Amino acid sequence: MRKTTAALSALALSTLVLTGCSAAAPTFDGAACERDSSAALERSVTVTGDLGAPQVEIELPVHTGKPAYADIITGDGRAITDSRQEAILTRVLVNGTTGQTLDAQLKLWSPESAGAELSGVDEALACATAGSRIVASIPASELPEGAAQQIGLDANDSLVAVYDVRYTALAKADGSAVFNDAPGLPSVVRAPDGRPGVIIPDTAAPKKTITETLLQGEHEKVGDGTALIRSTSVGWTSRSVGQTTWDATLTGTDGLPAEVVDAVSSSRVGSQLMVIVPTESGDDATVYVVDVLGVIPEELMGR
Repeated sequence: MRKTTAALSALALSTLVLTGCSAAAPTFDGAACERDSSAALERSVTVTGDLGAPQVEIELPVHTGKPAYADIITGDGRAITDSRQEAILTRVLVNGTTGQTLDAQLKLWSPESAGAELSGVDEALACATAGSRIVASIPASELPEGAAQQIGLDANDSLVAVYDVRYTALAKADGSAVFNDAPGLPSVVRAPDGRPGVIIPDTAAPKKTITETLLQGEHEKVGDGTALIRSTSVGWTSRSVGQTTWDATLTGTDGLPAEVVDAVSSSRVGSQLMVIVPTESGDDATVYVVDVLGVIPEELMGR
């Protein structure tokens, strides 16, 4: 029996930003979802310590024929209800035979991205809620070629991963639609996954900044916090997409114009904003559509 403690206080915020079913969330990707927690795995692995600083104790070598998971703590926060929905997770990887800690990270993962790294973890995170602690086991046979031997696992052993769900962002803006009747402004349409499309009217670009709230969020205020967003920009004259983050990890507002940053700071999570920023010459403009999907909790800043 070997006991290890995962300490994450030295992890930088840049690791986080740059680089599941509960009663509150009975579905995942639109389908009925039930948590399939493994009692056998829970008996084999003991995880204690504060959320974000798990202490892992391997009672017996962990042997699972297929990926499995167990709910150690069930939180009452926002649920992960979409495969691409991202959450701030503390992840600790442990040798399932010796209990040796192999890796510890604080980072944004979605079920999709976590499952791409470790087989079966997507199911472990489906419908998980903020405040939860989940232990997952991945058989050596499911690891990349040579990885099991490198970390000292036999063919019948398993890698153990502990996930502390520190915060869950939204998958897309979920606010109430706001009626805007200003003439001559772009229209925004949304795909089912929330991805926006911008329709530019056949009028001249505005010469002053215009900000509109398209969906009014009802979650936490952004204020001075560090927002987690997805954004798309479209040139008024070119009618082409300049940039979009809908195919990437959630980002902050770095690199966006001050007008957009100010609009995000004044909003609530769940909002969708449209900010039109004219050029200095006033003969063109860029349209920014921003989904405000989360705010990094203050206790995680600087970690």
